[in-house]
Amino acid sequence: MLAALVGAQIAAGLLFRGAFDLWAQSLVLLLLAFGIGARLAAGAVRGRIELPSAAPTIWAASLALLSFASARLSPVAAYALPAWAACAAGLWLFPAVTLLDADDRARVEQAVRAAAWLLVLLAVYQRVHGDSRPTSAFTNQNVFAGAILLLLPFAARRGDPLLALGLIVCLCWSRSVGAWLGLSVTLALNRRAVGAAAFWAGVAIGVACLIAAYARLESPETAHRFVWWSAAWRMAADAPWLGLGPGSFAYALPAYVPTRPDLSSIFAHQHLLETAAERGWPYLALWLAGLSVLILRAKPALRVGVVAALVHGLVDYPLSVPGVFWLFCLSAAWTLPESDEAAAVRSSRKVPATVLALGAAAAFGAWVERGWRADRLRAAAVERLEEGGSPLSADALLASSEALVPHPEAARLRAEIALSLAAAGGAPARRLEETVKHLESAAALDPYRVSNWSLLEAAYRKLGRDADAADARRRGSRTCPALRAEVR
Repeated sequence: MLAALVGAQIAAGLLFRGAFDLWAQSLVLLLLAFGIGARLAAGAVRGRIELPSAAPTIWAASLALLSFASARLSPVAAYALPAWAACAAGLWLFPAVTLLDADDRARVEQAVRAAAWLLVLLAVYQRVHGDSRPTSAFTNQNVFAGAILLLLPFAARRGDPLLALGLIVCLCWSRSVGAWLGLSVTLALNRRAVGAAAFWAGVAIGVACLIAAYARLESPETAHRFVWWSAAWRMAADAPWLGLGPGSFAYALPAYVPTRPDLSSIFAHQHLLETAAERGWPYLALWLAGLSVLILRAKPALRVGVVAALVHGLVDYPLSVPGVFWLFCLSAAWTLPESDEAAAVRSSRKVPATVLALGAAAAFGAWVERGWRADRLRAAAVERLEEGGSPLSADALLASSEALVPHPEAARLRAEIALSLAAAGGAPARRLEETVKHLESAAALDPYRVSNWSLLEAAYRKLGRDADAADARRRGSRTCPALRAEVR
């Protein structure tokens, strides 16, 4: 059962656009909640619960708790908490792998191999139909390249040279300099394991990558990366202990590049800096310490993909995509030995333990489902507005969404609807008061969005509340430097 659960998580993460979308993450999280809860409950009924190895469990749990604290205290917690859940789904693989025996691991590798074949075939299909740089099931060629680096060792271990060849061809199509550089560094560092021919091939690839990187030094994509890296560094300096929250980079970025609104980006394109910015330096130190132990203790065949992905992550963002991150965690955890620990459950405690396991799974599943349902209601409201539907019906959908999970986008849309109704006449004062209420909520949930504060100030002035308008601008200037020059 556990092997099927892990295999399904990795395969879904790869094939569902890297689990980039909330619906894909929610499906996987619900699957994990049900599977883990059922496994624990079954163990309690039997009177014996198999336990993962202590060290990786403590390490992964510490990372999950630090990340949760970061998400809970984040200025943009509405975005950070779902991102934390996706991260935790990767961290759980470290203790989970220690519960897999040799046969279970073989089954998981077969599932990964099947997913890899589907990715390659989809990329070939896209190439045949005119896409010179196919993305396969992912949103970006560089994300696909990052997944390929982690899939190659699985193809080698399963003795599938045709799959390995297909992955290499897809890597060529991706034209990802960072991915090729990661592969070259890995080959160069593992000369004894890969052989002299592969070593020199890695050196040649590395030289070619450095030349290509030098040629791109003055390109916009390189210049933009330097800006994003600098912003991530300053975020980490401003919030060194817990960061700004998982997934917060995109929302905090406007505060750190106020003069360049055109440089928006979801990710920092640098795994270490983004981790420090979003989760803090203690988390990054603990994360790297654990990975270092796993890499140094692993056989070369097991660390190739992990090292290559980390090098690639120094210049790009595949490890920020949940599906690729899950595969990375599985690859790193593959070095862990099987656990032989277990806990006995007394007869008098079987029922409470079973209820606790199922209750915890149900509670977590309900939280995930509630967030997913709120997201669908927001999407339905946007669709209704785009189709020219009734603003009041869209507002009702958004109100239902906010009743499930408060969200800055829902509050912002409700403010825009109220503002448009005020402009159209019909109780304009009441509509403006509604606008103010919704904008206050939107600004509290996402204080980095300049237009939230600007609209709030304008709404207060239309109501004749100049003191409140000035206060809104002052509050907004704390997180939005673009407002500071105009603060009265």
